[in-house]
Amino acid sequence: MAPQWKGVSMRHLLTPLMLPFLLLVAWASRGASSDQETLERVLTLAGLDRANLPITLATAAPASASYGVEAWTSYDAHGCGERIFVYTGSDMFRCASRPLSMRQCLLRLASVVVHEAWHLENGRDEEEAYEVQISFLLRNGAATEHVKAVRLAQQRVLAAERARPPPSSNDSGRPR
Repeated sequence: MAPQWKGVSMRHLLTPLMLPFLLLVAWASRGASSDQETLERVLTLAGLDRANLPITLATAAPASASYGVEAWTSYDAHGCGERIFVYTGSDMFRCASRPLSMRQCLLRLASVVVHEAWHLENGRDEEEAYEVQISFLLRNGAATEHVKAVRLAQQRVLAAERARPPPSSNDSGRPR
C-alpha cells in the first residue's frame, strides 16, 4: 500500500532535510575564527601554557624574514629569547583559522610554536629546534607532507647557517 501524502505540505517534508543544511551554512558563515582563538587552539594542541609564554600575534613579518615565515623569536643583546611572534598572514595560520580548519593545519602551526618555544628557552640552535619540531609532528600523527616540509626547511636553514660567516664580537644578537 502506498504512503498517504494527502494533507502533508511540501514544507513539512523539506524541513527535516533542510534544518541540518541551514545550521551548517549558518555555522560556516560566521566567518573565520578570531586570530586569538586560533592561537589558543594551537597552544592547547602544543600543550603550552599561554600565561607562561611571551607570545604575540603579528600582522606583518619582519623585512629580514625568509619567504614562507610562520613565526619567529626575538632575542636580547645577549642572545637570549625574549618573545615569540606568530605571523597571522602565513598560509598555515590562515588555514588553521578557517571555521572548518583541518587538524593538520593546526598541528603544523602548533609544531612551529613548539619550535619557537624551544628557541625561547634554549637559544638560536636551529638544528635542535627543528628536531624538537619534527618529533612533535611525528608524536601527534602529522601528515607525511608536513614532516617532509619541515625536514626540507631544516636542511635549507642549516645549509644557510654553514655558509654564513661566523658572527663578529660586536654582533647585536638581533633576530634572524
